[in-house]
Amino acid sequence: MTDQFRQLDEIFAQILQGASAAGRTRTARSIGKSLRASQQRRIRSQRNPDGSPFTKRRRRVLRTQQGLVFEWNGETRHLKNWRHGIGRHGKTITGFDEDRGAIRTFYRADVERWIEINTRRATRTEQRPEPMFRRLRTYRYLKMSADASGATVGYDGIAGRIARIHQYGQCDEARPGVVVSYPARILLGFTQADEAAITEAVISSLSGRQK
Repeated sequence: MTDQFRQLDEIFAQILQGASAAGRTRTARSIGKSLRASQQRRIRSQRNPDGSPFTKRRRRVLRTQQGLVFEWNGETRHLKNWRHGIGRHGKTITGFDEDRGAIRTFYRADVERWIEINTRRATRTEQRPEPMFRRLRTYRYLKMSADASGATVGYDGIAGRIARIHQYGQCDEARPGVVVSYPARILLGFTQADEAAITEAVISSLSGRQK
């Protein structure tokens, strides 16, 4: 892909040497907009430039611990996926409070009565159904710039770092102490249709048909 970019750069640099700076900028901007739109459509369709589909996400294995039911402060509370801990004032239990819809921590000494203690663990797998890179394909992150020397479509900052990891199939720390190797999913690249569109845009600008 890098060789294709270099060859096109060399060819169009020679062709455009005689054009004005303003004309080159207009052509570059037209090409940049077209190329960015093409990248967005392809990422939305979850495909690499060669037409192959992106590697699907790995299925996640979720392990949960079954629930606790107890009386606390005169209320019956239901806690799932719980664990033991130590707080400033003594032993604690932390888990998802189904009555409040949030993660909560209780001191064991404050529990007035244990109603049910279920220590069984459940395991299930899931695969997120939504498309990948929804944010990276937006105008906010997929940037385009153009001037008389050419057009650039790509990412910068944190978005650039994330895109680079997926573009080249690199490793990254998913969470503290856990390093994940990601398969290559090529976010930026030329398709045959892109090459044809760029050629047409340059020819149109030189023939005076570009508006």
